Amino acid sequence: MSNGHSSSRTVHASDLPAGSLNRAVTLLEAIAQGPQEGCELSDLVARTSLPRPTVYRVLEMLMTVGWVSRDPETRRFNLGADLAALGFSAISRHPLERTAATTLSALAEKLSQVVYLSVRSGLDFVCVGRYEGPSQIQVGRGWAGMRGPFGMTPACMGMFARMNPDEVRDIIKLSMPRYRRIDGFDEKGFRKSLADSMDAGYGIYGNIVLDRSTSGMGAAICDPSGHPVAGIGTTFITGWLDDAQLKQCAKALMTAATDIKHRMFLAELPSPKR
Repeated sequence: MSNGHSSSRTVHASDLPAGSLNRAVTLLEAIAQGPQEGCELSDLVARTSLPRPTVYRVLEMLMTVGWVSRDPETRRFNLGADLAALGFSAISRHPLERTAATTLSALAEKLSQVVYLSVRSGLDFVCVGRYEGPSQIQVGRGWAGMRGPFGMTPACMGMFARMNPDEVRDIIKLSMPRYRRIDGFDEKGFRKSLADSMDAGYGIYGNIVLDRSTSGMGAAICDPSGHPVAGIGTTFITGWLDDAQLKQCAKALMTAATDIKHRMFLAELPSPKR
């Protein structure tokens, strides 16, 4: 198997056999949900339940088109530069990110914290924007394009807080096996943060992983019917903010979410007839 792809390659995405499309998507999602340093072949076999020869063959095709790369030293597979270029192009064209960028950049400046914008994709979240404040201490390791189990970020908690409880329960039931595979996941802490978020109406994220070093808050961006279509969130060192500052942070997040809602939806609604 090649460790990369050359500029003279003649294989394109359209050349992939039709029967391989679903397996390719499955492998790309598995890599996206894996560790940032990449996945070993055995990990991908376990994650996808596909036969090892099939995984190997599809990865080889994906490497040929530049959508997957393999580190020559660690032998781990990761998303390729060509796929990243497509992803960043999609993010830059996402109407939500374009609408929210100015508001969330100002929010990051106001909070002096990193602010994230995320959307839901089935049982996953996808981060479509990261906005940094002026502080030299940037708490938060997420990045635009990051993907993971829905529920594992402050923005997700913000969306949970505005969802129908039955829908929340169904998502958590289906996602709990994935949550439990996360190093340090604390189910009791997660359920407490979820209950606190549902009561408050905004995301309260803390005590979900055992290092207890970071906490966060989130707010949902809702459509005119009140259904969350996206979430914004921020993280900070646990204990960094006092009660008054936490309330101010929550208010700032919800104000920003409302502003984005107005920009996205209400400006498009027809004016009432007089």
